[in-house]
Amino acid sequence: MMIDPTAQAATSAPMSLVPPDPDLIQHFGRLVDQFESRILQSLLSAPRLVADLSAAGARLPLANDLLVHLFATSLVLVVLYCGVSFLSRSQRLAAAQARIPVIAMLRLTAWSLLPFLVTALVARTLLLYGMAAPAEQHALARDIVLAVVVWLASVTFLDLVLRPGIPHLRLVALNEQGARRAFCWGAALLAFAQFQAALLETMALAGMPVSSLTLMAGLAATTLLVFVLRLLRRLGHDGLLPLLQFGLGWVAILGVLLWIAGWVMQNMTLFQGMKGLIVGILIALAFDRSIALSIILSRRPTVMRLLFVIRVVVDAVVIAVILRVVAGYWLVGSLSLVDPAQWPEYSRRLNFALVLLVFAAGLAALIHAIIEARIMPQEALGSLEDQELRQARVSTVLPIIRFSLLVLIGGVFSLVALSALGIDTTPLMAGAGILGLAVSLGSQALVKDVISGVFWMLDDAFRLGEDVEIDGKPGRIERIQIRSLRLRGGDGRLHSIPYGQIEVVASRSRSLATARITIRLSESPSTSQQDRLLRLVGSTLRSEPAIHTAIVGKIVLCEVVNGAEAHELGLSFNLLRASAPGVLSLIPPLLLEVLQSTNFALAGRTVDVRMVDTQPSEETALQIAASTP
Repeated sequence: MMIDPTAQAATSAPMSLVPPDPDLIQHFGRLVDQFESRILQSLLSAPRLVADLSAAGARLPLANDLLVHLFATSLVLVVLYCGVSFLSRSQRLAAAQARIPVIAMLRLTAWSLLPFLVTALVARTLLLYGMAAPAEQHALARDIVLAVVVWLASVTFLDLVLRPGIPHLRLVALNEQGARRAFCWGAALLAFAQFQAALLETMALAGMPVSSLTLMAGLAATTLLVFVLRLLRRLGHDGLLPLLQFGLGWVAILGVLLWIAGWVMQNMTLFQGMKGLIVGILIALAFDRSIALSIILSRRPTVMRLLFVIRVVVDAVVIAVILRVVAGYWLVGSLSLVDPAQWPEYSRRLNFALVLLVFAAGLAALIHAIIEARIMPQEALGSLEDQELRQARVSTVLPIIRFSLLVLIGGVFSLVALSALGIDTTPLMAGAGILGLAVSLGSQALVKDVISGVFWMLDDAFRLGEDVEIDGKPGRIERIQIRSLRLRGGDGRLHSIPYGQIEVVASRSRSLATARITIRLSESPSTSQQDRLLRLVGSTLRSEPAIHTAIVGKIVLCEVVNGAEAHELGLSFNLLRASAPGVLSLIPPLLLEVLQSTNFALAGRTVDVRMVDTQPSEETALQIAASTP
């Protein structure tokens, strides 16, 4: 839930209502002087800390009875949470064993959230109907119960991330011992943090001096920081990545510093902003890691593409929320860089711009997934070589199309977002137009190469790894880039050939093979029967899509052999060599089924298909190319 910085500034930080100081250096200097004087007062209050604490406790009406009641309520909530968690443990373990990783993650998350949801519902019921106390005591009870609920939410988050006992769905690189240590110590340290925060709020309600409260907050936060750093050092021996260990350590240090600074300056806006930012980042990283783990464990391309789109959208939403938190809590509340009177209008513009950027990120991810799905068809190909050639084409075309669309989406939506923020985009568009014109005039060859490359890819003239001859230069294609390709010659030299300079491409990897069909008849066929049989075979083979696609040219009658017992009718045609292994096995049963339904006198071993190793001559190849429909 987003808090309006103007409302918070009006209630908790009166100095934030002052318009921003024109001189930021002087403004910052005054803040530093004020911070030094207040922290000095806090340090000087150390001798009377125990006396102030005792006096504040005595001023709380019926404090002992209330504390006993709150302790019992908190204990009931914790026992309820542990009981529901224990009863649902078998369901969590069963959910983690689901065959589909995405379903396993979702079910495990749902069962892990169940104890917290039940406890939160009971806590809300107790606050509404079970706390019949004076206003001051009711506020104290609400803060204590809320602290317990927040602690249980933190414990649930630790359980979702560390997954003790479920290593294959763990979101952090830790061994089992490290995961259990992190969960137990993390829950204890979070309980200490919530306890000291609730204690400070209680002492503040009792009228304890601010200097003593600040000293207590500093001592408790420093103690907590020492234990956190010690825990991170021990987790480093249990498999925690050094980068993550370093980041968490500095986050803890920064959080403690902002907590102490908030009590010193009596303005917790900066700490609340940092707290919301860190919580948002941690939750986002947990979601991102969950989706990434689901993508890794998944084996279905459709599910992987869907999870990829969801991951991009989640990351974009998190970045937008982080920017919104930074602008709301820091620029307006603490640093006072934006006038609160102008914030509502600017906030609406910022929200609209962030929504546009999130939509742009989702659209880019969706287009990327759709392009990948369309270029990679789901139907089975004829052979392993066909699959390799198809994959080579995908790796050739996809980067060019993806780069062009992402640049287009990024440019358009960035201009719209800037316009929504109130920035005049006319100079930007005019400057971009002038720059584009200058670049286009100075890089005509580059534009020609890029556009020519796109059409070469769409025409499927060559593929990665093919042996080709480009403008008289033979070699193998090693790499295909945006404006040129790399051709490795037979002598080992590497040629870089721009697409715009390519005129003729001859592919040696797409050679033709000659197939011969022999049909055995018990009677010698007449000329009319030969023509009829040729038309029947041609129409039958072309009725099968896989065979029709592989055939190049016409099917011709090559010879007729009259024997003593059987008469052989020979037919031949050319087909793609890469498709031959998968196509030739389909021909005999298909022709036999058709021939048996006619009145031809068939002999034993009626249909025989084989490859002819001889390559077609240049003249024959020209005839085939000219007669191809």
